[in-house]
Amino acid sequence: MYQFKADNTDALNSALRTKIVEFNAQHFDAQRVPLGYKFVDEQSKVVAGISGCVFGNWLMISWLWCSDVARGQGLAGKLLTALEQSAVELGATTAQLDTLDFQAKPFYEKRGYVVKYQLNNYPRSGTRYFMEKSL
Repeated sequence: MYQFKADNTDALNSALRTKIVEFNAQHFDAQRVPLGYKFVDEQSKVVAGISGCVFGNWLMISWLWCSDVARGQGLAGKLLTALEQSAVELGATTAQLDTLDFQAKPFYEKRGYVVKYQLNNYPRSGTRYFMEKSL
């Protein structure tokens, strides 16, 4: 007989993610190819970075971050362009990301991304935007 137990740990979350990824891999005809770029200061500390992966025809952008001291210097735009160019070289035709209303929606819109879907009242009073761009 199976026992029902509460488990709010990161370990359970990670284990479930691994199981779902393994299951899904049996049904996909593409592998995830990780991509990432960063800017570092004189002490090799990351001041800005971007990461994501190419999955089939898609560039899936996971994270784009720029420290307060490095903002306004065009680093985020350079990171995004580099990621997109690398993704195109790997066969991506469309980029996808999500951002929150207090984050970078205008930044992405200036670079050709359009909102495809949004979650209102996320998590309570904000908005989460799911955006795409043809590459």
